[in-house]
Amino acid sequence: MNAADDALQLFVEHVTHIDCGVLDADFGLRGATWLVDATLTGRRGDDGMLFDFGPAKRLLKAEIDALVDHRLLVPAAAPGIAIDGHTITLTTTGGDRYRYTGPDSAVTVLDMVEIAPEALARWLEQRIAANMPANVDGLAIDLRPERIAGPAYDYTHGLSAHDGNCQRLAHGHRCRLSIAIDGTDRPDIAGAWAERWQGVFIGSRAHLSTVDDAERLGFAYAAEQGEFALDIAAAHCVLLDGPATVENIADYIAGELAARYPGRLIRVRAYEGVGKGAIATRCASDRARLAPA
Repeated sequence: MNAADDALQLFVEHVTHIDCGVLDADFGLRGATWLVDATLTGRRGDDGMLFDFGPAKRLLKAEIDALVDHRLLVPAAAPGIAIDGHTITLTTTGGDRYRYTGPDSAVTVLDMVEIAPEALARWLEQRIAANMPANVDGLAIDLRPERIAGPAYDYTHGLSAHDGNCQRLAHGHRCRLSIAIDGTDRPDIAGAWAERWQGVFIGSRAHLSTVDDAERLGFAYAAEQGEFALDIAAAHCVLLDGPATVENIADYIAGELAARYPGRLIRVRAYEGVGKGAIATRCASDRARLAPA
């Protein structure tokens, strides 16, 4: 490497973002969203570039998506984790039990005690670096949560009819939430709602299956990618009459608020991860209207 190439680096901010479910020994099943930044170190090619931004972004996104996006991340070394074929059981430190079954394509098992973003970034670097061009000597990945000044919550779900990876049960998101009543923003109401919904699983009544007892719920469905099932405490669930889409989530919140504030104009803006979501409006007539966020 000559002097002109010393410490030559290329950076790509928010090359992609990861939406996933995470098993945690203390907190159980959680939804997570991380923005991904990448820094490449190496030498210029004959074209004067270390790596053209377009191909670099496509390669990084494809690799990261394939490894962890819309998957359930499992820390195999965590206390309370048991893996038996395609079935994963977690008993948390507080005694909660989760039992998940799904195909390999929907799960990433990592030799970690917890799925911390720093450790996950190092794991991704090791697996992606080998697929970089020969003139790229180093890859650094940084995972960071979206900066959300107002209320936010995390959830997991699965969409059986989805033709992509959203069909994977127990993938998740960390989301913004805003609520307005009669045109006035109400962060107090949104904050209270978000606090109640930290770590919820949002499921469809159509996917309910046999349960162990009255305090537990079982969900199961067959999708294009395979058979999925989740057994979970009812206290951690929100049940929708339809699929657990962001449109139905926003409408569910708006409907609950319309019942609490009759005759008022309710507007709910619910996100699904970063930069996308749905808006549900309930008027005095109690009829829902939906618009894309």
